[in-house]
Amino acid sequence: MRLTATGTALVASLLAASAAGLSAAQSGGSLYAASQASAGSRIYAASCASCHGDRLEGGVGPAVSGANLRKLAKNTKLTVGDLFQFMALQMPLNQPASLKHEQYAQIMAYILKFNGYPAGARSLTYDAAMKSTALM
Repeated sequence: MRLTATGTALVASLLAASAAGLSAAQSGGSLYAASQASAGSRIYAASCASCHGDRLEGGVGPAVSGANLRKLAKNTKLTVGDLFQFMALQMPLNQPASLKHEQYAQIMAYILKFNGYPAGARSLTYDAAMKSTALM
């Protein structure tokens, strides 16, 4: 198989972005489907907003968007997998790991959308989210 100049440039830029540790939002990749984020917004409202705020701004629980999350992510090199693992195993605080795997993936898709990550054609799976090395 021969790569065109454009194809070669695309592969090179994706490899460079990966090597540089750029997030999916920064490198132009996608981690979730738009329909997932939509479903995730409803689950977030029912299961997360009372602690993390209606707009993910924080409250009793920490913010999962905005300047505070960006600072934490930058300082700790927080990955999607790191955040997802904590969320899926420790949240909601009063009933840890009580949601279905699909629901956790949908909430993560909503968080990603809210933080500027682009949607794509594929849905984020629980296993893929657990292993994701994309930076937040």
